[in-house]
Amino acid sequence: MNARDLAILATPPLLEGEDRLAPALKLYALRTLPFGEIKAVGFDMDHTLARYKSPEIDELAFKKAARLLARDRDYSPWLVELEYDPAFAVRGLVLDGLRGNLLKLNRERQVVRGSHGSRAMTHAELEAVYGRRRLATAAKGFRCIDTLFEIPESHLFAQLVDGLDRGIVKAENYLQLFADVRWAIDTVHRNGEMKAEILQHRAFFIPQDPQLALALDRMKREGKKLFLLTNSEWTFTDGVLSHLLNGQDESRPHWTDYFDLMVVSSRKPTFFLDSPPAVPVPGQPRCFTGGHTAWLEGLLQAQGEQVLYVGDHIYGDVLRSKKNASWRTLLLVPELEHELKLLESKADDLRGLRRLETARRRSSRRASVLLDQWKRNRVRRHVLGSRLSAEATTALDQEAAQLATSAEALQKRTEAQAREIDMLLREVEAVFNPMWGPMFRDRDEQTRFADQIQQFACAYTGKVGNLYMVDPHSTVYAPVPALPHERVGQRF
Repeated sequence: MNARDLAILATPPLLEGEDRLAPALKLYALRTLPFGEIKAVGFDMDHTLARYKSPEIDELAFKKAARLLARDRDYSPWLVELEYDPAFAVRGLVLDGLRGNLLKLNRERQVVRGSHGSRAMTHAELEAVYGRRRLATAAKGFRCIDTLFEIPESHLFAQLVDGLDRGIVKAENYLQLFADVRWAIDTVHRNGEMKAEILQHRAFFIPQDPQLALALDRMKREGKKLFLLTNSEWTFTDGVLSHLLNGQDESRPHWTDYFDLMVVSSRKPTFFLDSPPAVPVPGQPRCFTGGHTAWLEGLLQAQGEQVLYVGDHIYGDVLRSKKNASWRTLLLVPELEHELKLLESKADDLRGLRRLETARRRSSRRASVLLDQWKRNRVRRHVLGSRLSAEATTALDQEAAQLATSAEALQKRTEAQAREIDMLLREVEAVFNPMWGPMFRDRDEQTRFADQIQQFACAYTGKVGNLYMVDPHSTVYAPVPALPHERVGQRF
């Protein structure tokens, strides 16, 4: 039995007794995606075709950056002894280098959670620094943590902020720490040391997925042109993809057999903005460095919405390919599988929260009506005054007392329900991350990260292998958009 046969046997089945996929295998469409109209499908490599093992890959970057800071920037040896905490940060945060803070933003770009260094900030502290104004994350000193590569950067910065506050680290200010961490993380990814270690231990750092080769092969057999578009250089790309794809299919013995065109060292997002010439990679047919959108579309004979690009970087892969090339986009969110498992495990609590919130709103609405009736009663009592009979006055006063008692009881019930909701919500969100909660929401608000996905991605999923379960000629439908009043009685 060959590798292809083993991969087919390993294909995850549909849920038992149901004609639907398990949630972790699904492609979640935000815009209707007609695969039959797509002529070319492109892929990023890092954290897309290649899903690096986490937190091991993050710890490697953290440790190498810490050693680099101690060796070349004279930071305290204390830094080298620090342990990496994989649970500290999540994707979608914003780093404030001016103030030494990490921030979670809602879809309106308002700060909803934060930490100074590794210490969680209170709501009062956040209000004092940021208020409820929209944060300009493109301003000097801010950095959006939108890729998995940047997660260790967040923790390293937080640790240095703690060290500066305690007097262990010497620096002019938090902004110097910010710049040094940026330099260290960039350097460990560019100087070759980290890549050499990854390639030396590929089986450890890069898990193989039997679904990957099946997904690529199915699309190619059904007439799609496949291309690779990655910022990694040829040597590293060849080392990673040969580990993932070589020998998976007898008809495609080498990884390059899956692709019609390969672009390495592509300089995304500049690839979508400028038009430098493409340079062939010596000895590698169909492989180039550099290039630009129009050149690529010309070779593929596909343009605009005839191209689907799959990547993990919300800005460099999805936003730019969508806005500047009008390509359809599929965002890879490797954390999705874990979040789905947590959502399923907390399903009962989430249903309980919805019931509690519905009850709280009803109690609040009823209390407000009773309070208004009490106010109307008192106005009538005042206006009519002496014209009322003693019996009418007594009746109004008795009614007012009953209204006040009922309104007060409902207000107390509303407050108790709100406390219960708050306690249960804290418990649920702490399961995702004790400090930051889930990636996509904060209480009843979507996060900045979730909003960007909705704005720029046509669809999202957890791994490229999930595309094997999608018919290359089918249409994947997004939920029917509806205004709130249209959902009344909606069953589809």
